[in-house]
Amino acid sequence: MMTHSVVLPLDPGAAFTLFTARIGEWWPPDRRHTGDPTSQIFLLPTGRFYEQARSGEEIDLGRVRAWEPPSRIVLDFFIATGPDRPTEVEITFVARGTSTEVVVVHRPTAASAALWVERAPKYERSWEVVLAALARAAS
Repeated sequence: MMTHSVVLPLDPGAAFTLFTARIGEWWPPDRRHTGDPTSQIFLLPTGRFYEQARSGEEIDLGRVRAWEPPSRIVLDFFIATGPDRPTEVEITFVARGTSTEVVVVHRPTAASAALWVERAPKYERSWEVVLAALARAAS
């Protein structure tokens, strides 16, 4: 299991909206999976978490298991493991005065446990890059 966090100068509702409704605006171009740095990323309360290239190609990045605005999202995370062996990502939005701490907890599931040791270092680096981009977008 790994935990990463960032404090945003936003209330929890605004932080939740930035993370979800505006994810395609701030998600780093070098963390896109279609090969199109201008692709759109969608994280939807209907359950879909996916990327769509300008060509129309779509890649499922995960599946939303819990959508609890403005405090929590839980995802089956398909990146680097696929839908048959997802990892789990839980994102919480915790009020800290006039700011919000966004906490990402990423852990293996029973289906992805065998892949975790190999994948975890890449996830560590990626979450650092992703949360830094989120912080820039909130500034």
